[in-house]
Amino acid sequence: MTALPALLLMHGVGDAGACWGPFVRRLRQSPGLADLRVVTPDAPAHGGRRAQPGQGVAWPDLLSEAIAATEALVAESGGPIVVGGHSMGSMVALGVAATRPDLVVATFLEDPPLMSALPEPGDTAAGDDVDPHAPVDVSEFGAWFASLQSIPLADVIAAARADHPTWDEEEYEPWARAKQSADPAAFAEPVVWVHADLERLLRDAPAPVVVAAGLPELGGLVAPEAEAGLRAMPGWSVHRLPAGHDVRRDAPDATVGLLADLIRSVTA
Repeated sequence: MTALPALLLMHGVGDAGACWGPFVRRLRQSPGLADLRVVTPDAPAHGGRRAQPGQGVAWPDLLSEAIAATEALVAESGGPIVVGGHSMGSMVALGVAATRPDLVVATFLEDPPLMSALPEPGDTAAGDDVDPHAPVDVSEFGAWFASLQSIPLADVIAAARADHPTWDEEEYEPWARAKQSADPAAFAEPVVWVHADLERLLRDAPAPVVVAAGLPELGGLVAPEAEAGLRAMPGWSVHRLPAGHDVRRDAPDATVGLLADLIRSVTA
């Protein structure tokens, strides 16, 4: 009898674990994946969580919580797992894979924010003179969440529907509820953000790694220069889908297909 690896999915900034629900339901309809164990935790300061010391949106906090969640799921499932994520969550998933490769059998990245050429080995910055470990101003996120929390949920849903008319209907409410449950205060001060360890993550993450990227002209964040670098890395594959940054919402069937194939490829 084959043993499916469990799956841990990390959400993007402003989303919540519940936002993965429609995608996971589709995924479990794929051949052989009906019994797939999937965990979708809320990141610090998301899903109704308030930021606490050591539990904020800084890179070290996000990574340490994700590693703890991975350790728990590996202990429960009895073997290494597949980790994945969207945007911010994709970088956290990559961080887990690179930091604890003993826990991870494959990694799935939905439109990671790689907006410039990849760093060369030994570089301390991603193609420019900016220190990736310097605090970054993330206040625009907090301001956005505060603005959405000042209006009725129905209005947030209506705006999402107007901005993304092709999404499945079941996507809108989780998206809107997530924005209204994020903690704006967590974004008030600059923090070390998700690119802090990019060179190390790219170097140390074990294969296979599958990237589902949106089209830059539609808002996808994987720059063509970064795509070329990723394609040159052994065991990595990059798939440009007809989508923007929300790849799984814009192209759900194709995104499900990529992840389902990855899971089946590493199933014992």
